[in-house]
Amino acid sequence: MAGCRRVPSTGFSLLELLIVLAIIAVVAAIAVPIYRDYVATARDAALVRQVRTIEVFQEDYKLRTGTYGAGRYDAANGIGTLTAAIDWKPSSDDGVVYEVTANRGESWTARATDSAGRTICRVFPGGRPCG
Repeated sequence: MAGCRRVPSTGFSLLELLIVLAIIAVVAAIAVPIYRDYVATARDAALVRQVRTIEVFQEDYKLRTGTYGAGRYDAANGIGTLTAAIDWKPSSDDGVVYEVTANRGESWTARATDSAGRTICRVFPGGRPCG
């Protein structure tokens, strides 16, 4: 047996592959929910940023007219009454519907709904969430 050489085994055993798959599954179970929360937070932040921009236009409109404007912006359905009322248009037409209602000239409410169905609602002045 002096002339026989042992050939090293190549590849992975079934047990090693199962351990790697288990580790990947655990990492995915932790990472996927965190990623989804991150995406949802980013969408909400984009909606809030646009509503805060509407706030600037509303205050300008109130200084000029003495009251807050109202209207709706829905590019997909060709509705631009908010643009006509306060001369505001979103920075990007990404399927978000904006609806602004004036509350007896003292305050106003803005509601923004994106294409995924996420909605934020704020009451101004102050920008507090709708109750």
